[in-house]
Amino acid sequence: MRRLLCPVCTAVLLSATPAMSAAPDAGTPASRPATAASTGAGAPASNDPPIASERLAEARALVPPLLLYGQLQPVVGTWVEYTVQSTPKDTYPVRAAVVGETPRERDTLYQVELDYQTTPLALIIVWVARAGTARAVVERLAISVPPNTPISVPVDLLADHAALQGQLVRQRDTDVRAGSFAGKGRELTFRRESGPQVTVVTAAQVPVFGVESLRDGEVTWTARKSGTGARPALDVVPLTLPRLPAP
Repeated sequence: MRRLLCPVCTAVLLSATPAMSAAPDAGTPASRPATAASTGAGAPASNDPPIASERLAEARALVPPLLLYGQLQPVVGTWVEYTVQSTPKDTYPVRAAVVGETPRERDTLYQVELDYQTTPLALIIVWVARAGTARAVVERLAISVPPNTPISVPVDLLADHAALQGQLVRQRDTDVRAGSFAGKGRELTFRRESGPQVTVVTAAQVPVFGVESLRDGEVTWTARKSGTGARPALDVVPLTLPRLPAP
């Protein structure tokens, strides 16, 4: 668990220095209707706002992998539970849920929570903006590890940013053969600038993100069950860190 949360904690401790080489609105969506994972159409468009190479790891830590490689299905109250395994003996559940929405003049802001049932307990909250079928933008991220005060940082990144996903090197239709989400799926493999490849199986029958499984190096996420009736777990106002100017 410590391995998964460290990137996010590091990003928080960096006091939300902008991950983008352009700023502050470098995460504003380009005109691409959906992610490569959702369409199978190939790697995302290369005209996404640039991210400096030295900031890629920091920026990637601010977008949950299920959101980065899936596509938000914003039905408030839906949840899906994943089993996360990083070693044969280190396995724990994470429940992802859409727990709120706020209509705005130009878009809708959704509150999405990932509840890590670990020791200590941890809750990651992302606020995701989307206008109709336009690409989603992660506006803010918060992390709560009781009894500490939750901390919220600005993000303003495309949820499916091409540089964060990496290069799509393989894709094929597949079958999810067992479990609650048996049916058709799409397997995609991405190569990032360094480290292991990421393989994701997307499936329309999986709520919240449309991700049946995701493997990133030694860490594997597998969807196990889903339901409705999810409510916000965040019950205090996070300490909001301001955006710092780019160095």
